[in-house]
Amino acid sequence: MPSNPIFPFVLFTLALYGFTYAQAQQVTIPAGVPLRVQIDKRYPIATGTKVEGHLIAPIFLVDHEVLPANTRVSGSVIATHPVKGGARADALLNGDFTPLATPELRFDQITLPNGTVEPISTHVSQRDGAVVRMKSSAKKPSLTQQTEDQVKQREHDTLDQFTKPGKSDRLLRMLYGQLPYHPQRIWPGTQFDADLTEPLVLPQNNAPAPLPMQPVSEKGLSGVIEARLTENLTSATAKQGQLVDAVLTKPLLDGTKKQVILPEGTHLEGVILQAKPARWFARNGKLRFTFRSVQLPPTMAAEASKQLQVQEPAATGTTATDHVIHGRMISSEANRNQNVQIDSEGGAKATGGPDKYVAPLVLGLFAASAALGDDDDVVQHGVVSNGFGVMARLATLIAANQDVARGFAYFALSKSVYKHWIARGNELTFPKDTRLQIELSER
Repeated sequence: MPSNPIFPFVLFTLALYGFTYAQAQQVTIPAGVPLRVQIDKRYPIATGTKVEGHLIAPIFLVDHEVLPANTRVSGSVIATHPVKGGARADALLNGDFTPLATPELRFDQITLPNGTVEPISTHVSQRDGAVVRMKSSAKKPSLTQQTEDQVKQREHDTLDQFTKPGKSDRLLRMLYGQLPYHPQRIWPGTQFDADLTEPLVLPQNNAPAPLPMQPVSEKGLSGVIEARLTENLTSATAKQGQLVDAVLTKPLLDGTKKQVILPEGTHLEGVILQAKPARWFARNGKLRFTFRSVQLPPTMAAEASKQLQVQEPAATGTTATDHVIHGRMISSEANRNQNVQIDSEGGAKATGGPDKYVAPLVLGLFAASAALGDDDDVVQHGVVSNGFGVMARLATLIAANQDVARGFAYFALSKSVYKHWIARGNELTFPKDTRLQIELSER
C-alpha cells in the first residue's frame, strides 16, 4: 500500500499538539517562593515528630492562583536548637529553668485540593503572625487615656483567653509559663515560612487563559498591592539611602479583573529614608522607607515591552519595563514582642507596648501592698508575690512571711522598671519574606 505523505505530518502535528497541551496543563512554582504554613495541632518539640499544617496564604503565579489557602502541608521536626542567650536569661529571671529549644522543621509533602500528594523540598523558618496596620493621624491621646486604653485591652485579651476557640491550648500554655520546668510544644497557630529550595511542578486542570497587560497611564500606578521582602531589614544595621527590595505575591488587576497591571513576581525597589537603632533607656528602633520603582519579571518583560506604551523616556539606569511609583507601607507583619506601630506616612517604629505604663504601675501597687501587709495574711502574700512564676507564690505561701512576699514583689517591680524604662529598647526587624501591604498613589 503506498504511503500517504500527509500521514506522517498529521501524526507529527497531533504529537506536537498533545505535548503543548500537556505543557499547558502544568505550572511551575519557582524555587525561593515561600509557602506560609500554620500548624493545626499541638506537637512535642522532639526530633522525628511528624507535623501537619495548612497554607494560610494562596500562591499566585503571574496572573492567577495556583495553590489555594488551606492546602494541606506535612513534614517533621528534623532538629532542635537551644534558644539564644538573651531569651534564656529572661526565662531564668522569670523562674523557668527548662532548657528551652526551638524546633527546626522540614515540610516535604503537599496535598493538592484534588487529593494528589506531591513531594516538596523546603527550608523552613518560624514566623510571628502579628499584623500591624497604619494608625490614624488623629490627635495623640493623653498619657491617662493611653493607660486606660491599655488596661481595657488587657481585660479584653484576658477574656479572650477563656472565650475564643482553642482555649485549652492557651490555658495550658499559660500554666507552662508559670512552671519552673515544663514540656515544650509547637502550639496550634504557630506559623512557618517554607521556602521552596527546588521548583514545584503542579498539574493545572482547566488553567485560565493568560490575561493581557494593561498599559500604564500617564498618572502612574495606584491601588494597594501585596508584597514580601526579599532580604532581612533591621534598624540595628540599616542606613539612610540603603535600597530595599520586595516582590509582589499577588497580581494587581484592573477594576474589571480582566487585565493585569502588575503581575505576581514584579520587583519593587525602595529606599530607606530614616533609620535609628535602639538605644538605652527604652529608646526603640525606627525605620521609614518608601518604594519608588517597579520592574516586571524577566518572563513578562518582552511581552510588556510590546503591550505597554511608555509615556515618558525611561530614567537613567532603568529599562523600558521600569516604572516610577510612589508607594508607602500601610500594613506589615511584625514581631509581637516589638509592639510595632505604623504612622500615617508609612514609617514604622518599635514601642514599649501596652505594658510600658500598666505593668510597672500594677507591680508598684503590689509592692506597696506587701510593705503594708502583715505576716498572717497568706492570701495577700500569694497575690503580691510575682516575677518568679509559681515558685514565688509557693515560697511566700509556705513561709507566711511579709519579708519574703515583699522581696518577690520588689524583685518583680525592679525587673519591670528596668525592662520598660532603662534597658536598651527593641530593634525594629523585618525578616526576609515579611508580608507588606503597599499603597500606590498617583503622581
